[in-house]
Amino acid sequence: SITVLDGAGQWRSPDGLVEREASKVVMLVLPGRPDDRARLEAVRQAYKARFRQQSVLLVTRPACAGF
Repeated sequence: SITVLDGAGQWRSPDGLVEREASKVVMLVLPGRPDDRARLEAVRQAYKARFRQQSVLLVTRPACAGF
C-alpha cells in the first residue's frame, strides 16, 4: 500500500544555510521480502537523480497490521 502526504520540509545545505521547500511524505507498506530494501534504495536513487536532490530520507519501522 502507498500513502502520499503534502509536507513542508527543510534541510541544511552544505554551505550551512537552512533551506525550506514544499515536500512529499510517501509511506509504503511492503510485504517483508528479502529484496524490499534494495528496491527502496533504487527508488530513492532514481528520485534523487530526477529531482536533483542531495538526499532523500528513509525511515524503516516494522509494523503489524491486521484487517
